Amino acid sequence: MEPRPLCVPSCADWSAAVTWGETAEAEDSAAENKGSIPAVTMQSTTNYLWLISDLLGQGATANVYRGRHKKTGDLYAVKVFNNLSFLRPLDVQMREFEVLKKLNHKNIVKLFAVEEESNTRHKVLVMEYCPCGSLYTVLEESSNAYGLPEDEFLLVLHDVVAGMNHLREYGIVHRDIKPGNIMRVIGEDGRSVYKLTDFGAARELEDDEQFVSLYGTEEYLHPDMYERAVLRKDHQKKYGATVDLWSIGVTFYHAATGSLPFRPFEGPRRNKEVIRRWRV
Repeated sequence: MEPRPLCVPSCADWSAAVTWGETAEAEDSAAENKGSIPAVTMQSTTNYLWLISDLLGQGATANVYRGRHKKTGDLYAVKVFNNLSFLRPLDVQMREFEVLKKLNHKNIVKLFAVEEESNTRHKVLVMEYCPCGSLYTVLEESSNAYGLPEDEFLLVLHDVVAGMNHLREYGIVHRDIKPGNIMRVIGEDGRSVYKLTDFGAARELEDDEQFVSLYGTEEYLHPDMYERAVLRKDHQKKYGATVDLWSIGVTFYHAATGSLPFRPFEGPRRNKEVIRRWRV
């Protein structure tokens, strides 16, 4: 899922965020006004709840919200799947769950639980919360208009490579690497730590296995996929793990220079997802 540019405050601003007490008060208020049939402002699972207004990112098949554990008040990112997600083949729906369950690395956003939304019964992924937003958020700051400072760029380089190496150990191809899918947190030493996220397009590949489905974001898309998805050229090419290498290269270029190396086909625009074909 490519979230729209994440509208989140910097790490230092989170002291002004909604408190657990305010969240509980909102839940009580909603309960008191059941008779007036208000618009749904809060959703929950057995162990977690979130306000609809606390949207972190939005995609075609799911939204991501800032949520809390009902007992502890700890913050999490909750990914809530919508009706469109169920139009995909069942094996495709299950891929993200299965992939995340296998991964355990400091440079990959951690999955804590898979639950169901209480009313809709839609699947909900409960994941590590990254309050500093994404690499895209960082690159949108005016101070980074011409790229990240060298020391920060080297952190991005190190962390993304480490996360990708972990994926390759499990034969997993991400298929949508870009700044918006690389989250940022602050480590104990005060330095940035970058983590790969959004495995909605990810899948496992055996050695030399290939695939034909299209998924990605135009500006970061492998040339062979770009020809089919954007230029509409009809060819029978198959794709492998190298699609991630191309996307990583474009992402690093963007981080180093503050600009994209290629002009989008129909003129400048940011992070526009290409059409997806849910096949093998």
